[in-house]
Amino acid sequence: MKSYLNLVGEYAKVHKKKNRITITCVVIAVCLVTAIFGMADMEVRTRKISAIKEYGNFHISIKKIDDETAKLISNRADVENSGWVQRIHDGMLGMLKEKPLAVMGGEESISREMGIDIEEGRFPKNVNEALLDRQAIEQLDISLGDTVSVTLSDGRANKYIIVGVYGDFAQLKSQDSHGLYLSNEGIREITDNTDGSRYYVQFKKGVNIRRAIDEIKANFHLVDEQVSENTVLLALVGQSHDSYMMKLYMVAAVLFVLVLTAGVFMIASSFNMSILERVQFFGMLRCLGASKAQIKRFVLLEGINFSLKGIPIGLVLGIVIVWASSGFLKYVNPVYFKDMPLFAISWPSLIAGVIVGFVTVILASLAPCKKAAKVSPLSAVSGNINQSNAPQSKTAAKTNRISVDIAMGIHHAFASKKNILLMTGSFAISIILFLSFSVMVNFMHQALKPLRPYTPDISIISIDNTPSLDTGLFEQLKKDSNIKRVYGRMFAYDIPAASKHDNGKINLISYEENQFNWAKKQLVQGSIDEVVKGTDSVLIVYSEDLTWKLGDSITLKFSSGEKKIKIGGILSDSPFDSDQGTQNIICSEKLFQELTGEEGYTIIDMQLKKGVDNNAVSQIRSLTTASQMKFSDMRQSNEETKAMFYSFAIFIYGFLLLIASITIFNIINSINMSVAGRMNQYGVMRAVGMSGKQLNRLVLAEASTYAVCGCITGCILGLPLHQLIFHSMITSRWGIEWEIPFAVLGVIIMITVLSTILSVIKPVKKIRKMDIVNVVNAQ
Repeated sequence: MKSYLNLVGEYAKVHKKKNRITITCVVIAVCLVTAIFGMADMEVRTRKISAIKEYGNFHISIKKIDDETAKLISNRADVENSGWVQRIHDGMLGMLKEKPLAVMGGEESISREMGIDIEEGRFPKNVNEALLDRQAIEQLDISLGDTVSVTLSDGRANKYIIVGVYGDFAQLKSQDSHGLYLSNEGIREITDNTDGSRYYVQFKKGVNIRRAIDEIKANFHLVDEQVSENTVLLALVGQSHDSYMMKLYMVAAVLFVLVLTAGVFMIASSFNMSILERVQFFGMLRCLGASKAQIKRFVLLEGINFSLKGIPIGLVLGIVIVWASSGFLKYVNPVYFKDMPLFAISWPSLIAGVIVGFVTVILASLAPCKKAAKVSPLSAVSGNINQSNAPQSKTAAKTNRISVDIAMGIHHAFASKKNILLMTGSFAISIILFLSFSVMVNFMHQALKPLRPYTPDISIISIDNTPSLDTGLFEQLKKDSNIKRVYGRMFAYDIPAASKHDNGKINLISYEENQFNWAKKQLVQGSIDEVVKGTDSVLIVYSEDLTWKLGDSITLKFSSGEKKIKIGGILSDSPFDSDQGTQNIICSEKLFQELTGEEGYTIIDMQLKKGVDNNAVSQIRSLTTASQMKFSDMRQSNEETKAMFYSFAIFIYGFLLLIASITIFNIINSINMSVAGRMNQYGVMRAVGMSGKQLNRLVLAEASTYAVCGCITGCILGLPLHQLIFHSMITSRWGIEWEIPFAVLGVIIMITVLSTILSVIKPVKKIRKMDIVNVVNAQ
């Protein structure tokens, strides 16, 4: 042996079982960080795929610039891709075989980034060539190479050769329309100018996009109205200045710190226990001449060795968890998640795992280093570090009101301030983590509207958004055996309204029985019962500029005269958007008809039975008349949204499951280490006559003390943090007030209690089976 530090390796060989627990703590901490950050990375990638499919793979779009300016922007060193794309009159330019046709055009490179995925053929090169969506090819019986005649809104009839087919867009399906895509030259020939064009810019990876946008505005004298941002994509790459996204970034930072803190507590607790139970070993080293500095280096090197063994295993386990999640997503929806790599490596998560593994071990080693170095040779050889190095309790265990065994268990728990701090912290951080991440479940259910019970598969909409759909059509659809549920709504827009607070406008919307039942989950104040009965009571939807309150009377000004309604309830959310200053108000069909005099529906929604094919949908479509109604097929859009929901659900519930598993392991490990550190004391107690049942109650009392202190601390610190995160993510966006999460608290406290009970079974059995002499001398 060339150096005393070689004892680290030799000691590890002899005490493999003891070291295995500490290494396992390192593995779990690294796995926790790697899995959480890896899953977060996968979720960001998934959301980016979704955002690109829905909005396009660009960062900004610029309008009202000339070709020369566009060329200068494209030549910037920080621009990866750019090009023109134009929509004319919101794309609704003409008709193809009596079907509405969205006409667009642009340059090939940027068009592919905007979601034009060519499945057959090629991109158009000449002005008389075009792409057509897959749905139009199938429904209108058109083939590649066919020439189609498109009737433009100004009466012109242009002919185009179909040279390619691109994949369906959910938006086109929902509007029951088709899309014709031209070359940049072809679209400009129709408009003869670039006023309606937008120049889309995609920046390179690693670019400071905020600074690049400001430079482009300054260099080319552009005003804010000319530059539009892809806010969703910018948010996912961490470069959004949106106020709500800034709150989400803050929440992410808080959760990041919590995860790191959990790792530090887990490793520090294990390391501290490891040092306490090896007092005699360090005392022997001191007797043999080891200095305090050498003892510190010994403990630090031991911690580094634990890291070298535990970090690779933790990284591998974290990667496996991420791969399993990615595989499940591809299994759930292989079409939507086809671009997600199955065996992706998340380098940020690996780097975070390595940093946590080394940094937390080094930080966790500092206190044990000092404690081991302070051990005096004589007291250490006796095996009692507390006699000379730790402050002694001035009072004995209080046994006047409770039994001796329980009193001694509680006394043992509070004997060492550092030990009770670490043990309480280990319990508390798990509760805080669980409470903090549980807010994401609320966020998931609020953010993904289309997954609500009221989401339709098919809709028939009045072409002019008036209550003009005949109730006879509604009754006919109710008899269709392919339809599971039919529900309609009547709309009246921009009705002048006045109250004692201020004046404004409202959108009046009718609900029927199904929709009122669904709305009960969004009710935050008031009651729905009076609204359902058709009285003058209504529901109002929360918005940031809402000044009206529960119970307020509102006067509506119709052409037929003024009529009053009363706010009977406030909803946190609804499926409908509104302009700034306009509030959405929901009433019964009976009240709507009394107020407006209208009896027809504005929209009729349908939910189909499982297994319904396209032939049944075509039959429903045949009931519509193009001049009066618009048919909307939302099935593809719903499937895409379900895929997003599944990915987010795996992300959130995976976190909670991982945290719950870590909580169980951490509690069991901490109690085992605590019992192992007091093994010789328990032997002495058995030697003086303590029975096995008393010993069991003593250990359980000690463990319960840690659990109670941890739960109280976790609730005291976790609930305010839960409220802060809830307010940032939920209240500020949807107006839902924070409430104490009793269900979440019940779950995590139940896990803590059960884990505490399970944690004492194995160590107590081990003590009872050992000879008293061996227990007393245990080391």
